[in-house]
Amino acid sequence: MILRTCVVCKGKFEQKELLRLKCEEKKLLFYNNYGRSFYICSDCQTMLQSDINGKDFKRIEKSLCKECKNKDKYVTQLKEMLTDVR
Repeated sequence: MILRTCVVCKGKFEQKELLRLKCEEKKLLFYNNYGRSFYICSDCQTMLQSDINGKDFKRIEKSLCKECKNKDKYVTQLKEMLTDVR
């Protein structure tokens, strides 16, 4: 069993339980088998879809900016992606 790490909460999960994303040209995209990617667990996805407080928002924003290596509106992009998927 191969475990992957959620970039937000740093929890270890099986790959099938996680959402796999990548960053390309300052945009978040679903992973398309090309380039570097990262994972977000379902708990963090749920937290993002509910009303999150400033502390949680900053934590998610910080981890997404770290993965994408720049500052942009990644949390907003991720929220939009999650609402389109569900």
